[in-house]
Amino acid sequence: MLASIRFASDLSPWLVCTAALIAAALVAWLYLRETRNIEGPLSFVLPALRASAVAMVILILAGPVWHRRVTVGTLGRVVFAIDASQSMNVSDSETASATPSRIKRAMGMLTGEAGSEGWLETLKTTHDVDVVAFSSGEPVAVWSSTDEDYASGETDSIAFLSVEPDGTRTDLASAVSALSQHRSAVGAGNPEDSAELTQTALVVISDGRDNVGKSAIDLAGPMKTIGATVHTIGMGSETEPTEVAIVKIDHPDSVAFDGTLAGTIVLNQFGLEGREFNVRIESGEGGDVVWQTVVRSTANEKQTIPFAIDVKSVLDNMDAGSQRGVRRSTVVMDLRAGLDPVQGDGSDVNNAMSFRVAASMRDRRMLILDGSSRWEMRYIRNVFDRDPAWSVDTILYGPGTDNLRLKRGIEPGEFPSNREVMSRYDVIVLGEVPPDQFDASDASLIREFVTRGGGLIVIDGRYGRVKRVASDFLSDLVPVRFLSDVSTSIASISPTHLGLEQPLFNLGGEKTDLEQLWLQLPAPQSAVSVEVQEGAESWADIVNSEGNRSPWLVTRLFGAGRVFYVSSDQSWRWRYKVADRFHARFWNQLMAASMQPPYAASDEYVALGTDQIEYVPGESAVIRARLQDTNGKPVGDATVDALVIADNEVVATVPMSIDDPARGTYLGTTEKLAAGSYEVRIRASGFDASAMQASSPIWVGTRDNVEMNRVSLNRNALTEIASAGGGVYLHESSASEILDSLRPLSSGAIVESDVLVWQSFYWFWAVIGVLGLEWWLRKKAGLV
Repeated sequence: MLASIRFASDLSPWLVCTAALIAAALVAWLYLRETRNIEGPLSFVLPALRASAVAMVILILAGPVWHRRVTVGTLGRVVFAIDASQSMNVSDSETASATPSRIKRAMGMLTGEAGSEGWLETLKTTHDVDVVAFSSGEPVAVWSSTDEDYASGETDSIAFLSVEPDGTRTDLASAVSALSQHRSAVGAGNPEDSAELTQTALVVISDGRDNVGKSAIDLAGPMKTIGATVHTIGMGSETEPTEVAIVKIDHPDSVAFDGTLAGTIVLNQFGLEGREFNVRIESGEGGDVVWQTVVRSTANEKQTIPFAIDVKSVLDNMDAGSQRGVRRSTVVMDLRAGLDPVQGDGSDVNNAMSFRVAASMRDRRMLILDGSSRWEMRYIRNVFDRDPAWSVDTILYGPGTDNLRLKRGIEPGEFPSNREVMSRYDVIVLGEVPPDQFDASDASLIREFVTRGGGLIVIDGRYGRVKRVASDFLSDLVPVRFLSDVSTSIASISPTHLGLEQPLFNLGGEKTDLEQLWLQLPAPQSAVSVEVQEGAESWADIVNSEGNRSPWLVTRLFGAGRVFYVSSDQSWRWRYKVADRFHARFWNQLMAASMQPPYAASDEYVALGTDQIEYVPGESAVIRARLQDTNGKPVGDATVDALVIADNEVVATVPMSIDDPARGTYLGTTEKLAAGSYEVRIRASGFDASAMQASSPIWVGTRDNVEMNRVSLNRNALTEIASAGGGVYLHESSASEILDSLRPLSSGAIVESDVLVWQSFYWFWAVIGVLGLEWWLRKKAGLV
């Protein structure tokens, strides 16, 4: 039984209670003047009794009500899981105002509409009812009949329930997990609690468009075995509504400040064949249009639109707002692709997508080392020589080259002789250099270069030189162990499951097509047989004609940098008939994966940057900083924090650890980030906060509109989930039939009653009793 006091008066209970206390205190003070000459406890008991009676009379103005809630029998439990993803905002009508959205129709079934009682009102007296919202991640509690405020009768919040459909993904498994959480709450695995589980049901209300997470069918199955049931209700039409949407933008993460930003916009389109619409890309908060075109819708579901933007013109418009005293090695272009309004479009929430590209304000530098001018190195050098964002130094030495001996020094064409010269480079490509001219000092410089964040790519070949160099000098750096034989009769290169998750292997097209694309690329004629060292990862293997696999692309983190090993030198074969389409893209993406991004911004005292500029919700950002004093000398002993700022407020403080005291560098990693835009700044001991002006922006959000790829009802998915969970599937048009399946869960009821205390004889006799006791004690004290 649950009992509580409520107040039925229009007057505020706090106001009435305050008035009662003041009146009681005044009566007690006046009464004490009469009893101050009386000995014993009666001198203060009598005033207390009179004050209590006055307070009880005044409290009647608050209208106190004694509310009781009694459970008779055993209640069933029902969990309603509402899909709160963006696709539930679709109205299923060409005129959005003519039909409420799916989410509003779903909430109307729960809370009731004009002239009809909702399911929550119907079930609350016989069942424990919960409402949760889900999209991706953990479900969020919305309402519960067991909530203390609601159960006590203090609030009646059903009429005010609302769910905002703002989820960018749909994970139906997270909806089923709401039932799993209840199972844990009532004692999963305890046979004594199995009876309670058999009275539990989950009702998933969704359009069934599952696009992330585990299989909901696999989770629903075990619920059936313990007697709990999973029902589903489908929202919307199985026919795809008339729609045009931007679902994806393919673009490079970075581009040269004086180059061209080239990419593609992918549209989804249904029912608009032959219709023309304007596609544009805007820059900055002002919405300046930097590119636009008119396209005609085709009969195909997807349409790819290429774009090219002059980067310098975009940056020129951004320079006006640059901060004085802050130098930027990269400037983030905040861009937004959008569609002009299209008549008949079912939803406009998917007609725009923001994306960011870092414009590099300095050239990236590459050092190529090899012992011969083989085709692989020629083509790699040509790819980056033609790129204005890169500066390439190539050193070929040994027999058969123009330089029989390796020259060491600080000039171009010489192998760096010290760490300062080596630090000018962002990445080193190491080929089959002559082992007899490679010594421990060279290895030490390369090892230190990688440790401090540089990228190293080792490309093997048929001469066996890399094996000797790695074994003698770089065994801890090169992430493989060499076997005795050389693989031949290679059929294909196949990315591993881990590799397919890396942007490196996306050479164009949908993710589901990548494996097939790699199978079609010309395979190398031979490759070195290796095995992966402990702590390293194989991102791609070579597969021979018998189906045997051997690592082809192996990588490992080494200090703050990353090392890649490639077991063959014939990627130039990918140029056959397609030129640079795949070859150049792969090597550009491999370089990006191997290098740390440069510091984004710097001022007189601090330089800072992050490992990315865009993150998905739940990712952490790696923050790097370098401190120096007024003389430009590194400061490696300060206490440094990174401040993560949103809307001009510090939302997180990230302690940074010392990376290299000699260079004054620091590293820190944020907690998992929520969606939004942020700014990162640095705070350090011994430095005035106002003097450290450099900041770096980051954004957290989804990089595509996969949620809105298709928005029609997926009846099959919901039917399979209900079947696996032992429940029923119903369309929203007949959804009220679900009550017939839920009522038998309960063999009890909740009985509620109210006693109007302020009108009852109990309160009257309590006041009379207090006054009667006071009169009798007054008589004993001789005051009557």
